[in-house]
Amino acid sequence: MLVAVVGFGQANVSNVDQTGWFNGALVSQVGTMNNSDVYQYGIGNLAVVDQVGDSNDSSTEQYGFLNAALVTQDGIENSAYIGQLGIANIAITDQSGESNEASTIQIGDFNYAKTFQAGVGNSAVTWQLGEGNSATVAQNGDDNVAETLQEGWDNISSIDQTGTSNYAGTGQWGSDNMSTVMQNGDGNYALTLQYGDAHVSTISQTGTGNAAVVYQSN
Repeated sequence: MLVAVVGFGQANVSNVDQTGWFNGALVSQVGTMNNSDVYQYGIGNLAVVDQVGDSNDSSTEQYGFLNAALVTQDGIENSAYIGQLGIANIAITDQSGESNEASTIQIGDFNYAKTFQAGVGNSAVTWQLGEGNSATVAQNGDDNVAETLQEGWDNISSIDQTGTSNYAGTGQWGSDNMSTVMQNGDGNYALTLQYGDAHVSTISQTGTGNAAVVYQSN
């Protein structure tokens, strides 16, 4: 199954490549010089791409069964990549503004990742290796950086950044770990490393130039 819609505008480019059964792709482009690539190999994968603005770029690769990817871009020169290998992974990327970058890689089953970016020059990278992991990133402002790595089962990570030039990194190796980072201000730094099972960490930063590092292991 293939549904492709190319909207009003000039010089938008959409490529869809499907191999398998019952894969679905919906692409909508309104503006100029937007680019979308969708590659699906497997059964019952779904990709939805909605681009409004100029020079936005989206690339989605799905290998496996029943994976779902949703990309929404509204602005200029935003970039989004979603790569999925496995079963029933869900990835959502929502970008508004200019020059935001988001990458989501899911290898495993039943993982969930959502990235929201509003502003200029924000960067978010999410890696999920395993099963049942959940990662959310919200960036409001400029030049914020968020990095998430989950390797294991049923880990939960949340990063919420408001302001400018904040950095948050979360690494989880194990199962049932929970990490929450909230940054409101400028130039804050937060790093969370969790090894083992059932750790809980919360970092909340308000202001400028704060730094926090949490290491948990068992």
